[in-house]
Amino acid sequence: MANLNQTTMADSIKVAYERRLLTRALPRMVHSRWAMKPRISKYGSWEVRKFGSLSTVTSALTEGTTPVEQTAPSVTTTTITPVFYGAFIIYTDEMDLTVYDPVLSETSSILGEQCGLSNDTLVRNELVTDSTIDYSADVSAVGSLDSPQHDISFTDIVKQIGYLEAENALPVDGEDFIIILHPHSYATLMMDETFVNMFIQESPDNAIRNGYVGRILRCKVFVSSNAYEWADVGAGSTTDVYAALFIARESYAILGLDGASMPSEVDSGSETAKPLTGQQIKPVEIITKPLGSAGTNDPLNQRGSMAWKMCLTPEILNSSWIRCLKHTNAFSDD
Repeated sequence: MANLNQTTMADSIKVAYERRLLTRALPRMVHSRWAMKPRISKYGSWEVRKFGSLSTVTSALTEGTTPVEQTAPSVTTTTITPVFYGAFIIYTDEMDLTVYDPVLSETSSILGEQCGLSNDTLVRNELVTDSTIDYSADVSAVGSLDSPQHDISFTDIVKQIGYLEAENALPVDGEDFIIILHPHSYATLMMDETFVNMFIQESPDNAIRNGYVGRILRCKVFVSSNAYEWADVGAGSTTDVYAALFIARESYAILGLDGASMPSEVDSGSETAKPLTGQQIKPVEIITKPLGSAGTNDPLNQRGSMAWKMCLTPEILNSSWIRCLKHTNAFSDD
């Protein structure tokens, strides 16, 4: 038996250490992309008003007779107040001097990612809560949704677009409405023969970069793993239910304050960006406080910090122009 082996020489066998850290997995952050994005300065809130239309005139005029005056148009007012969010991490001088990984640069990126995901999630939660709610396959309640009979289908998409058109909703870019799907729902639709035959698929690079996968029926389809999923709320309290959002122009807004950080699009980086959601574009400014910046509260220069802060308030402006279809898909019972 050889005396020089891996057991006896264990302390001498070193691990090949990869200094390049692996890419972190992040969802494509798309929910805020089509919002109105006003910024206010020196005001405590923002008010937007919408005038209602007048009814049609179907009675002919009588000669010499003045018709009845029309009633004043109705006015709907929505008021939005800005809200702040933030987070921070404190680091020590010894960590900075002794840890081999590029901790500070990576932590800065991680904080930026956290801010971007927080932004996307806050907007998403508002959209699925206060939009017009509907259910796939003409089900009337979320607890009745069951897979596979209530899986999202081409028919569901046609009906949601029909509802938007009936409300005279406007396409977000003058041409297309927006659909946001979970990858599980997109995969389910790709097993629907009618959907596949109608769907105009984009090149794979688009989905990698920003979630855009193609067009169908005057709609651009985006995929994000951050699309809302409710666990075990469907039939038998064992079926997962998903949200599909159908968005028209001026249906929602995100309010910010001038002089305060407000997230920009964080999902528009190139395919080679790290990670694929565009880390090279910061969602907000990262706030850094170096070692010793606390003055007498840190007399030995032992603590520094990194943080982010954003001003963000999402709000539905017209619930008739944004719809949330609750549905099951092929993964609901997994």
